Amino acid sequence: MDLLLIDDDEIDRTAIIRALAQSDIGFNVVEANCGRVGLDLVRQQHFDGIILDYRLPDADGLELLHSLHSSAGDATAVVMISRYEDEYLADRCIEMGAQDFLLKDEVNTRRLTRAIRLAKQRASMSRALQKTHERLRNLAEHDSLTDLLNRYGFEMSLSRALALARSKNTELALILLDLDDFKGVNDTHGHQMGDRLLVEVAARLSQVVPDNSLLARIGGDEFVVVLTGNNASGIAERLTTALLQALQPVFLVDAQPLFIGACAGIACYGRLASDSSGLLKCADIALYRAKQRGRSQLQFYSEALDLAVRRRQHIATGLRQALELEQFRLFYQGKFNAHTGVLEGMEALLRWQHPQDGLIAPDSFLPIAEELGMMDAICEWVLQTACQQTQLWLQQLAPGRRLSIAVNLSASQNLREKLLQQVESALLSSGLPAELLELEITENALIEKPRELAEVLEAVAAIGVTLSLDDFGTGFSSLEHVKDFPIKVLKIDKSFVAGIEQDERARRLLAALINFASGFDVLSVAEGVETEAQAQFCRDHGCHLLQGYLYCKPMPPEQFMTQFLQPQ
Repeated sequence: MDLLLIDDDEIDRTAIIRALAQSDIGFNVVEANCGRVGLDLVRQQHFDGIILDYRLPDADGLELLHSLHSSAGDATAVVMISRYEDEYLADRCIEMGAQDFLLKDEVNTRRLTRAIRLAKQRASMSRALQKTHERLRNLAEHDSLTDLLNRYGFEMSLSRALALARSKNTELALILLDLDDFKGVNDTHGHQMGDRLLVEVAARLSQVVPDNSLLARIGGDEFVVVLTGNNASGIAERLTTALLQALQPVFLVDAQPLFIGACAGIACYGRLASDSSGLLKCADIALYRAKQRGRSQLQFYSEALDLAVRRRQHIATGLRQALELEQFRLFYQGKFNAHTGVLEGMEALLRWQHPQDGLIAPDSFLPIAEELGMMDAICEWVLQTACQQTQLWLQQLAPGRRLSIAVNLSASQNLREKLLQQVESALLSSGLPAELLELEITENALIEKPRELAEVLEAVAAIGVTLSLDDFGTGFSSLEHVKDFPIKVLKIDKSFVAGIEQDERARRLLAALINFASGFDVLSVAEGVETEAQAQFCRDHGCHLLQGYLYCKPMPPEQFMTQFLQPQ
């Protein structure tokens, strides 16, 4: 067994060597009379054990113990020796990595041999324990399917990478990738096939990602790449494009061809994202925007996107209180008889009177309300308010004067379970005759579970309410919807009206849509009428009602009353 003895006292070294010579274990002892020489020897050759004097003229024992461990490694056992008995010192030496602590006065052949043997065993046990710990850490930090870093390992590595970027003032970019329609692969081919596809995806990404970068799988089909360096943000876009292109060729999994792409969101360390959670959040938002644009898209998190996100958060926060604080308003736009010009009804249009931002159009807040699951409550309020307002106006008009009110339904409403009850409640509480209520429904709302919805709409129509198909002509199955649902009114989308003054094909198409409504014996309403020429064209081809800025802009009830109802 090769030993290194570091002690500045020659007499003590001689006594220790003599004691070791009497052991039944063969020791080959190399001497060093100071810390510097001992450290040089450890760097030059391997020793099974080191006997180290705590007090040396050129080095502190604990500091030298740390340096020896750094150079020799855990495979070398260390026995500390000292002339002075000090329990605190002994404990500190053990804590710093020594396997034993002996007093020089107690050194003899049996005790020294036993201490070295036990120290060697302890060092071996410590090394085995460390290897086990490393294996467990590897299991904890790596994905068992792809062998990439998992979410925990990624978060640990990202924290270290961020700390390094801060200290060196370098850039860091995070790329978040999410596979396109991976759920479809699982649903069609099974989860085992999906898992094998993920392994292939990980292999392709690994071939593209630079060696000095970080690649991890942090979710079912989510992968993340971290780039660091002076031009990380500039490289990020090129690398992301390469990653997306790498996923374009067909995957052959068990001889089954599979096509899969991905979208990516990119966030860079800086003012907009200054920590690991911020980076992931920003990249996730950018990824969401990329997916909104289609397949194989990428999006940077930018100042403009940050402003949009903050605006959305501002809207979402206010929306949760808007109903309770009575901030919603209904505006009304008239629908006029195409031939007589008489007002026959109105459409109720929602606005939000925000306390700071003023009047907000529905396009700016309804998509957020849909995400928040607020549409049932909002649409119920609109229905109740519109019916009450219309009934109030009817009571002020001449007896027998009819005036209908159209209310928009949302595809995000729970129409199948709540619509009939909401309609009946609004009619009952307002006293409005059912035949004066018109519900406008878009084709998007008719697509999901059409049979169940058709039953509900039939029940609504049975109590006398009129059903209108909004934005007619823009959907893929408009004709089928007119056939399968109890539709009595077709609202021709304004896009078909807008181009008739310049385009012959647009005129033919609008004429065909009006004729279609006439052939099905349903009422036709032209939206977006802005010029007299458009109105005349619709009139000439038999359109029943006209709606648009030529006749009336959406306006609050007080103005609508003054302008259109008081004269009557």
